Amino acid sequence: MAAQDVAARVWTAAEPVAAALGLEIVEVEDAAERKRRVIRIYIDKPGGVGLADCERLSRELAERLEEADVITSRHVLEVSSPGLERPLRKAADFHRFRGSRVRVRLRGADGGRSRITGVLRGIEGGLVTVDTDEGAGRTFPLDEVRKANLEVDWGTAIRDGGGVPPAEAGPSEDGGMDR
Repeated sequence: MAAQDVAARVWTAAEPVAAALGLEIVEVEDAAERKRRVIRIYIDKPGGVGLADCERLSRELAERLEEADVITSRHVLEVSSPGLERPLRKAADFHRFRGSRVRVRLRGADGGRSRITGVLRGIEGGLVTVDTDEGAGRTFPLDEVRKANLEVDWGTAIRDGGGVPPAEAGPSEDGGMDR
């Protein structure tokens, strides 16, 4: 089974379990690392996730994945925070993180830049608006986004502890379970 298929099946199985725990699935990866399969699930919640959140989802989801026979090979299940520069995928992400610095890569070449950095103004009617670092506003359809991430201003973060998007403050710890 292709990695994308497994990741999609894991996402489908994980979403209701995460929701019941007050968590959001941000991303699911199926990767081969050092001759072993790693299923990596990134979770989030307002205020950030901690080790207890990762452990709880890992325990509950491991049982569910085995029962549903979602992954048939030996694997390592990792549940983690998406980190400070978390991906933005859904319209709700672009709404939630308005006012934050972002880095966006677009799919199509519309005569403009395909890479945009700046401050996210939000999303309305499927159109994302970013105030670019060049001082211009840029609006584009959500479905043209190939990849988007929050962008931490590391200089500010190191100097005075700032630069972290408000919704992402809090611990960022990993939990994992070998299956």
